Amino acid sequence: LVESAFMTGLERNADVVYMATYAPLLAHVKGWQWRPDLVWFDNLDVVKTSNYYVQQLYSLNSDGNVIPATMDGKPVAGKDGQSRLYATALRDGDVIIVKMTNLSEFSQEVALRFPGAEEVEGLEVTSIHSDNPMEENTIGSPDAVIPVTTEINMVKSDDNGTPVIGTRIGGRTFSVYKFKIK
Repeated sequence: LVESAFMTGLERNADVVYMATYAPLLAHVKGWQWRPDLVWFDNLDVVKTSNYYVQQLYSLNSDGNVIPATMDGKPVAGKDGQSRLYATALRDGDVIIVKMTNLSEFSQEVALRFPGAEEVEGLEVTSIHSDNPMEENTIGSPDAVIPVTTEINMVKSDDNGTPVIGTRIGGRTFSVYKFKIK
């Protein structure tokens, strides 16, 4: 989760952060030097870590230009009054992608507003979550922490006719919201 929060900062500052890399990538379960790693393996099996899935979700949802993701007029960067929320947003034509990390242990209400849009459709959210912050994917439990995609359809309009998506982001959760605007 901390990695996904850090990556919101990289993406939000894409004008000065041109590239980032992940190291180390691979670790054998019986001979490794440090954590975290993206992929663990033994002589028979390979396991993708939750870190792998965070990197994958960022890479699959990186097209577009950074647009403001704000809370009370400030970037959503876990600052005072932002309840340990981190977020970034991208726009590619009519597609909007919002990546959000909730580092707190509590579920939080979130309202995504789209000034200038008439309609929002094709809503889906992909989330990585674990109630246990120490839980990991292992050879014995390779799917303990994996992304889950669901549809959301909670679009309303505020008094000005701006589409608003009201949703909740669970505690200890990284989510990628993806939709189209008209």
